[in-house]
Amino acid sequence: MSIEARLKLVEDRLALQDVLTAYCNAVDSLSDMQGLLNCFTEDAVLDLSGISLPRYAGHAGIREFFAQVFKDMSHHSHTSSNFTILRLEGDAARCQASVIGTGRAHSGNTVLVYVRYFMDYARTASGWKWKHFSENVLMPLPESMTQIHAR
Repeated sequence: MSIEARLKLVEDRLALQDVLTAYCNAVDSLSDMQGLLNCFTEDAVLDLSGISLPRYAGHAGIREFFAQVFKDMSHHSHTSSNFTILRLEGDAARCQASVIGTGRAHSGNTVLVYVRYFMDYARTASGWKWKHFSENVLMPLPESMTQIHAR
C-alpha cells in the first residue's frame, strides 16, 4: 500500500471516529441540536429498536426524538471505546463502537446502558456523516430506560 493510500486510510479513520465523538458530545450537552444533526445525512435513519425505542427517519424525526431527550434529561454522559472499521470502500463505511451511556432525568430516574453502536457512513461534500445508525444492548437494559423516554 502506498504512503498516500495509508495516509488516506488514517485520515478517514480519524474523520469517522470524529463523527462518533461529535455525536456523544452533542447528546451530552443536552442542547446542541445542530451539532447532533450535523452527524447525520438529511435522509438518515436512527434505529433505536435494539434498545426498545422507535426508529426515526430524516433530520425531522431525529430532531423530534432528541428534543424530547433534551427536555427530559438533566444530565447525560457517553463514553465510547473499541471503535472498529468493519468496512471502508470509497465513499461508504460501516463501523461499530462500544458505548456506556449514563443519564439522569429531571424526574430523578437514572439510566446506565452498555450498548454497541453500528454506524453506516456516507462521505458527503461536508465530510463523513451517518446514513444509518443503530444500537444493540450489550447488557440488559434497566427498567428506567423505557420510563424516561416514554411518551
